[in-house]
Amino acid sequence: MKKLHVLPLLLLFLAACQPGGNDLVFNGTSENWSAQLTISVINGSENNDLELTYKGNDLGSIGAFNYYVENTDRGTNFRRNNVSLNKNGIYTNDDMSSNSPTTTSEDTYIITVDWNGNSEEIVIKKD
Repeated sequence: MKKLHVLPLLLLFLAACQPGGNDLVFNGTSENWSAQLTISVINGSENNDLELTYKGNDLGSIGAFNYYVENTDRGTNFRRNNVSLNKNGIYTNDDMSSNSPTTTSEDTYIITVDWNGNSEEIVIKKD
C-alpha cells in the first residue's frame, strides 16, 4: 500500500525536472513586428533567446536594423546593431546571457526596433 503513495510523488518529481519547465516566455506585437523573448535559467545564468519577426509586406526593404531591449521593472537592457532578417523575415538571437537571474513573470519588456529611418516599440509581457 505504501508503494502506491510513492508513485504520485515520483511522477510529480519527474515532471518538475523536465527541461524548459521554468522558462518564462514574453510575447508582443507592434504594427510591423512581433517579438518573443524566452528566458531560462541554466547553471545559475539567465539565458535570453529573442526572436523578432517582420510582419510587413516589403521584406526586401528592411536591410540591416538595430534593436534595444529593456526590462522596465529591473532596469536591465541589451542591444544589437546591424543585424539582419533571414529569408522568412525572422531574426533570432540565442547567445545572450546574464550571470544574475532576476526576471520574474510579472516583468515587462520594451523592444525598440530601428530600421531605415523608422522606429517601433514592442511591449512584451508573459503569456
